[in-house]
Amino acid sequence: MNITLFYNNKREDAMIHDADQTGKTRHFTLSILSGAIAFATALSATTTTAAEIEEVVVTAQKRSENLQDVPIAISAFTGDNMKAMGVKNLTDLGKFTPGVEMNNDTPLQPTYSIRGIQTGDFTVGSDPAVAVYVDGVYTGRGAGAEVPLADIERVEVLKGPQGTLFGRNATGGAIHIISRKPQADDTTELSLTAGNYGRQSSDLILNRQLSENLYGRFTASTNRRDSYADNLAGGFEAGNQDTQTYRASLLWEPSADTEVLWRADYGVMDQGSALRTSIVPTLQQMDGGTDVFGDYALDTPTIEDRDSWGSSLTVTSDFEDFTFTSITAYRGFDAHLQQDEDGTANPNYMFGSANFDDQTQFSQEFRLNGASDTLKWTVGASYSREELEHDTDAYFTSGSLESFAVYEGVKANPAFADLSTTEQEDQAAQLRAAMAAGAIPTMPEGSAVASFVYDLMVQSGQADQLLAMFGAPDFINASMLDRDQMIQQLMAGIAPWVMADTPWNETVTNTGDYRSAAIYGDVTWSLTDKMDLTVGARYTADEKDFTIESSYQNTLPVALAGGMVDVYGEDGSVIAQLPLPSVASCESTESPVCIPAQRFGMAFNNNGIADLYQELDDSWSDVSGRIVLDYRWNDDVMTFISLADGFKAGGFNSFSAAPGIDPSFDQEDVVNLELGLKSSLFDNRVKFNASVFSYEYDNLQQLDLVGAPIPNYYLRNADAEGQGAEIELQWAATDNLFIAGNYSYLDTEYTRYQIIEAIGETEEEDSRVGQPRVSTPENKFNILAEYTIPMNSGSDFVLRADYNWTDERIGSISDPTRVIDDYQLLNLRAGWNSASDRYSAALWVQNASDEEIAGGYGGTGAAIGASPAWRFMPRMYGADFTVRF
Repeated sequence: MNITLFYNNKREDAMIHDADQTGKTRHFTLSILSGAIAFATALSATTTTAAEIEEVVVTAQKRSENLQDVPIAISAFTGDNMKAMGVKNLTDLGKFTPGVEMNNDTPLQPTYSIRGIQTGDFTVGSDPAVAVYVDGVYTGRGAGAEVPLADIERVEVLKGPQGTLFGRNATGGAIHIISRKPQADDTTELSLTAGNYGRQSSDLILNRQLSENLYGRFTASTNRRDSYADNLAGGFEAGNQDTQTYRASLLWEPSADTEVLWRADYGVMDQGSALRTSIVPTLQQMDGGTDVFGDYALDTPTIEDRDSWGSSLTVTSDFEDFTFTSITAYRGFDAHLQQDEDGTANPNYMFGSANFDDQTQFSQEFRLNGASDTLKWTVGASYSREELEHDTDAYFTSGSLESFAVYEGVKANPAFADLSTTEQEDQAAQLRAAMAAGAIPTMPEGSAVASFVYDLMVQSGQADQLLAMFGAPDFINASMLDRDQMIQQLMAGIAPWVMADTPWNETVTNTGDYRSAAIYGDVTWSLTDKMDLTVGARYTADEKDFTIESSYQNTLPVALAGGMVDVYGEDGSVIAQLPLPSVASCESTESPVCIPAQRFGMAFNNNGIADLYQELDDSWSDVSGRIVLDYRWNDDVMTFISLADGFKAGGFNSFSAAPGIDPSFDQEDVVNLELGLKSSLFDNRVKFNASVFSYEYDNLQQLDLVGAPIPNYYLRNADAEGQGAEIELQWAATDNLFIAGNYSYLDTEYTRYQIIEAIGETEEEDSRVGQPRVSTPENKFNILAEYTIPMNSGSDFVLRADYNWTDERIGSISDPTRVIDDYQLLNLRAGWNSASDRYSAALWVQNASDEEIAGGYGGTGAAIGASPAWRFMPRMYGADFTVRF
């Protein structure tokens, strides 16, 4: 959506969606584009006098340029208009940006998707496909990228692979957050916000000229809000917000040609994490009537804690023929994210997780820019090093393992094969509740785990070892024993253990030391007065050292009830009976005759490897770049065609190891073809941009929870393709009325899907070739209307409405059949600005119609049959007040 401010009877763009995309298979979009070029060229000759849309200057090509002159698909948002939209972070921004999805329920595990290209890996073994930069500094981890957007000059969203100037892991695109620099004046600004659900926010901005050539700026921001629902289980709340952010900067101009800019920031987050509620009807009913769009019941306290910091020094010096820039930066954060994965307070489904991160990174970039009458050029070199440690904890009980085993049994039962995933989970929940109540004499509580454990013991050979321990004849092996009778034998140890809800905690630790170096160059040559050719290239080399450490921390209490067990021959007849003694588990007796407890891993099973420690290292390198040809038909209309590719380094599976599975995975590569139009018509009263695009996505890195009988997280490689179109229109209809809108079309599908045969996957059952990518709606549009009412006193009132409609999309990585319905969002705002611009106030409402919108389904709770979901915010309303002096 495109948003403007009035300055001297002009308007300034706030959201300019140069969705310059290209399509090679969508003929209708090419026809529309060719027609649009002719139409725009004809209209550009028309002249009138009225309010016009003021240009926005961006630095996407490492030099200051009018956004309409840059042959790249960019959406640019000014800080003032992000405030008018109610945008507080990058996740909010995604709703207004065509071709972009940022549907995140936790700022510590965000996923950014541009044109369907994203990385859904919340671990630290891989890097994000969309690179986030803060003041020119790459932020390597998503947990440190989602920052409050206070005192921001603008945010630039560059779409498509940025293989040259933003080459660091930017296969999908780049997001550049630029904070405001100190100014040569003394100003103070205080903004306060109050709203429903206890919303309280404040922004204090101080700018001072400290001497003739030294300027300083300081920003302090707070944001607090209570949860929008009640925890029926009591004890804590989820989904609330509490952040503090502090920024300081100094600008020193030692000479007319040199600028030294120091920036520092510090942020504190201390709030409840995502509110995820079970979607399983039986579990909702047992929790007292919970609902994704109502109250919730959770038993694992939700936590989002983060201390983040950063500092950078940018030195810019102008010489006679070129400009030299140096950016030196150091950033880091400590974070703790804890979530209730099952979305219930049911003790039989207790499943929590926690992630602890400790990350630091250093980066250095040197850059030279120059220009002549026919040539513009940029060359540079960069180096970065990231060091991190990441712990992932999982919290269960023995009762949770019983629920997992029951759910596995339901999925394996042919009678339930035609049911949806949610229906299978509901059947398992009903069965689990009946077993706990003793309503099924043939299936007492503990029998599911006992069945599961016995099958594992037979597969692993542990059952044969147990028979040998008690002197069974050599010709008898475990596969010959009556399975049901052996399960009853194991119930002696398993049943009391399950009914006690014994705690079960697991941990895996990763460390990483990542280095990246690159050299790059980008040259624009004016072939004629109207035609430019841009060629850019970048060589990137990445090296990574990585460790995985995980050990089974829990044991299964294996005991035998004692008695006779039938032995079957090859023809299925009973050929003997084997007497088994009554033997307790060594965990419950001091007797020398006992069965050693069996070490076991559930969340981090590692395919049966009880003690896992791996030191891994790998390296990747790539030459990426772009070729762009742009043609200016006249002063108001420009078209371009570009071919660009991007590279993202490979990485490592963070959780699991197994025979036949490579611990590292390949690098990603994206090649994007794009054709675009940018035009400013009717004396700049109208801006009309259109584009089509098509890309090939090789070796995309996707994290999945898969495998049987114990599911594990694996990161696989796959291929995909995408094509689409975007249109953006802005119209300064009168001095008082501004109307804007944008539309995006996106079609994605897998063209190759890696089958992990080592965990039992098959092409017939598990391939997703032909299916669309997760969280990529096919259609999306935004409409904005803003009307300004000038008053005789010199003040003005501004009425504003933002409308967004987003098509349906797949909402779960683990289950493509779970689809999120299309939705609409309406935001309204009424503001007042004083004649002196000293005071301003506004009333606003977001999600005015109180739409009930699901953000995503599934998650790790799906492994035990307790899939949760999370929702977009309900109706939010409040008031803003700002004073400047």
